[in-house]
Amino acid sequence: MKAYFPKAYFLDTSALFKRYRREEGSAAVEALFSRQAARFISEITLLEAVSNLRRLVDVDKIVAPEEFDTLRATFLKDIAEENLEVVRLTGTIIVKSLAIASQRYITPLDAVQLATAASMAEPPVFVCADQKLLRLAAEEGLEVLDVSRDVRAEK
Repeated sequence: MKAYFPKAYFLDTSALFKRYRREEGSAAVEALFSRQAARFISEITLLEAVSNLRRLVDVDKIVAPEEFDTLRATFLKDIAEENLEVVRLTGTIIVKSLAIASQRYITPLDAVQLATAASMAEPPVFVCADQKLLRLAAEEGLEVLDVSRDVRAEK
């Protein structure tokens, strides 16, 4: 049987982070970047990713400021080179995120991530490492891909 490779993936920040910091699940994320497929992120991910990278310097103290600069530049280069396509935050997405947050507890940024993916014309595979968010994405009708572990990123 031939392997199924989706044409589009939506990466939430928990998954995307694994591209820039080697950790459990990084190999699965790298496999996605080696495929001929569109990879989308929410506009809010720009802020969330940079903030989380900075946390590694200021709070966790596991990254030097120079390494932060390199990681940030690599992330922004992925966007500039269109390895990642940014989905604009719209009023429709905000309304959808409000509906999601009104149905169950979810963090505001996760609600925006989920609403962004669910609002896309062609539903992408929702790529995430957060078990609760994966469950909520599946409840929203999205196909999900768990990259919390280093397993083959095939469905």
